[in-house]
Amino acid sequence: MHAVKFTLLSGLVFLSPNLVPLASAQQGQATAGYQLLTTIKLPQSLLGNDISWVDSANARYYLADRGNATSTPVAGPRVDVIDTQNNVLITSILLPNQTLSGTTFLGAGNGILAIPRSHEIWVGCNDSTVVVIDTITNSVTHTISTGGAIAAGGTNRADEMAYDPGDGLLVVANDRDPVAPFVTFISTSTYQVLKRVAFDGVSAPKTTGGIEQPVWDGLAGKFYIAIPATAANANGEYDELDPLTLSYTRGIPSSCKGPSGLVLIPGQRLMSACGDVVDLASGKIVTTVAGVSGDEIWYNGGDQRVYFGGGVGVFVVDANTYAVLATLPVGVAAVTGPPAVPAQSTHSLAADEVNNEVFVAVAFNSNSAAGPNVGIQIWRNGASLSVVPNPIPVTGGADGTAIVRWNAPNAQEIEVHVGSPTGTLFTQNSNKGSAPTGTWVTDGMTFYLQDVTGGKPLTPANTLATAVAHLQKM
Repeated sequence: MHAVKFTLLSGLVFLSPNLVPLASAQQGQATAGYQLLTTIKLPQSLLGNDISWVDSANARYYLADRGNATSTPVAGPRVDVIDTQNNVLITSILLPNQTLSGTTFLGAGNGILAIPRSHEIWVGCNDSTVVVIDTITNSVTHTISTGGAIAAGGTNRADEMAYDPGDGLLVVANDRDPVAPFVTFISTSTYQVLKRVAFDGVSAPKTTGGIEQPVWDGLAGKFYIAIPATAANANGEYDELDPLTLSYTRGIPSSCKGPSGLVLIPGQRLMSACGDVVDLASGKIVTTVAGVSGDEIWYNGGDQRVYFGGGVGVFVVDANTYAVLATLPVGVAAVTGPPAVPAQSTHSLAADEVNNEVFVAVAFNSNSAAGPNVGIQIWRNGASLSVVPNPIPVTGGADGTAIVRWNAPNAQEIEVHVGSPTGTLFTQNSNKGSAPTGTWVTDGMTFYLQDVTGGKPLTPANTLATAVAHLQKM
């Protein structure tokens, strides 16, 4: 079945978000069909964080909050829990501090992942352990050592992870181990380490740039993991891990430099934070999206878009057409002064595929507790367009009939055109509704949702979304 393709064309920006001097977003601000709904300011402030995760089934957003020794009322590393249905902070769950040579130091959560059916969160910590949290009691139930070295400040940490539900298997990366970075396979039923695979040039390629975001591909039955650089591939590669043999099986060289974030998108393809689109069947790079960058990236199945967390702007990329759709202004660039002001930026985000809200952790990049309390911005993708059914079943060479549905809560008046923003008018209407077509829909026909509020012109800049119809001969 072909997926409906949504394409948002306004607000195109092709510079790294670390270089774009974007103004900070204000509540209610609309950007290319997106709207900043609110910012949740954490009572203990947000001075630093790592990975975040949305559990759409249970309407929860989890953030690995690195904490601060002087923050109140909660000091130290924790997991912040947000209700994604009502957009409120529920609680902050303290993570254990670490002890090294008799000295206790503040640890931190790094990678984080939810397993909804087990009511668990798994968190990679600074002492090379993985902590398991019961989401019903909000308490730590297991602490699993990956066997890595321990160093104050988390220089040898357990970091990002991915989960294979069929085999009950979790893989977590120790990206900074001084001997050789490695991944650990852990059983999620017994909480036991099954095997470690070192990226040392023997068991797996020799990494020269650590290990980054892994993903699970259920159709292929494999894990894939981004490696920023190896001895064989200076630009990095995408490595495949087999959950049955618990081993490295193949590597696909990267075209862009230094892949970090990695997600699985439609068509059995990967997209990386530096822009590569990788076809897993052939092992080839299909294309490289220009101008994007990030750390953690997130694929949202609800709107079929990829969100890039990294810097003062969040890139939004269509997962089907690979077009850069928008850059959301989530932070502000650093000012050299005087007085000097550190950047307010993000490298972590996640989206709820039910309500298409994007949760962006924006931190004040300073160790000073006097910094501004930024928090977790919540952006809503307000524009959608769909053709139902899609594909449209037809007999012989006949054309199809369908229902076109749209929703544009950040506009007041819309038009839907066929073929282009200025093509044949299909409907002029309010910002939410549906309308039937006649028997004239052809394979590949594209519908354009246009914002015409206040007489806005029919230009690509005012295109909120597109939908591509497909036919299926019966």
